[in-house]
Amino acid sequence: MHTVPAVIYPTVYLDGAFMPAERATISPFDRGFLVADGIFETVYATRGVPIQLQRHLDRLARAAVYLRLRGVPDAETLAGVLRGLLVENGIADPESGPEVALRLTISRGVEIGGPPTVVAFARRLTAGHLSKRTVGVDGFVLPYSRAASGHDLTHHKTLAYLASSLGQVVLAETTSDPRAEGFFVDDDGHLLEGASSNLFLVEGGRVVTPPISAGILPGTSRAEVLVLAAAIGLETAEEPITRARLAAADEAFITSSTLRVAPLVSLDGVTVGGGVRGPVAERLQVAFQAEIDDEVARWYAG
Repeated sequence: MHTVPAVIYPTVYLDGAFMPAERATISPFDRGFLVADGIFETVYATRGVPIQLQRHLDRLARAAVYLRLRGVPDAETLAGVLRGLLVENGIADPESGPEVALRLTISRGVEIGGPPTVVAFARRLTAGHLSKRTVGVDGFVLPYSRAASGHDLTHHKTLAYLASSLGQVVLAETTSDPRAEGFFVDDDGHLLEGASSNLFLVEGGRVVTPPISAGILPGTSRAEVLVLAAAIGLETAEEPITRARLAAADEAFITSSTLRVAPLVSLDGVTVGGGVRGPVAERLQVAFQAEIDDEVARWYAG
């Protein structure tokens, strides 16, 4: 048996079975552990419903093809795993099911040809994390790049996440504020994305985010916000963002699966957007919540 972090719900899924988290183990020879050979998704769930699930599973499938992973369960099976995780942990109630993060990890397994190792667990979202939606995020530029040596691995959620993981360590050494988020820049000093988020700014009614071609992850919430912004009459653009441009913006925000939309109120101590949540971010939060409410309703309707 092993120690389980307090934020992890007690039942996990491992290779075809639900089991107590403290009893879930993988081989020491698993390639996911040895060489970060695998992929993952983090899916936000509320009231017993995994939100934007198909987008996540589609992205996972693209990553599996790119990494040539064999034997990955199909989308229907994986959807059943995540739904089962909510049920097994007693957090699937349509009225009171809490906000949680569902982490799905698939490694190549012990051998090059598989079979893959499939693990899923549910994690509580802390009050400090959720508070970012209202009080905002304090950004810090990280001292290294997330770029993957010129190829497009940055477009997939692989287990080779050392840059983001090290970013969490650097932030912990920099500040104890749970609202902190690290940001990556490219060689020209353009801001790319957060360690666990995508970046947006607002300029005179235009919503701007760095292009995928810059070497960033195509976030599911990023995609949703671009759709929602256009739906409420805002112009959207994918353009490079410098620190000076961010500092001069009317407002800025980040997107992620668990936060959806959260204001970015500072970067390296420089106030952004007056240091508070701006009206565009708030409108997008309302629109995003409406989409979630509709998705939950459709889920239970059939």
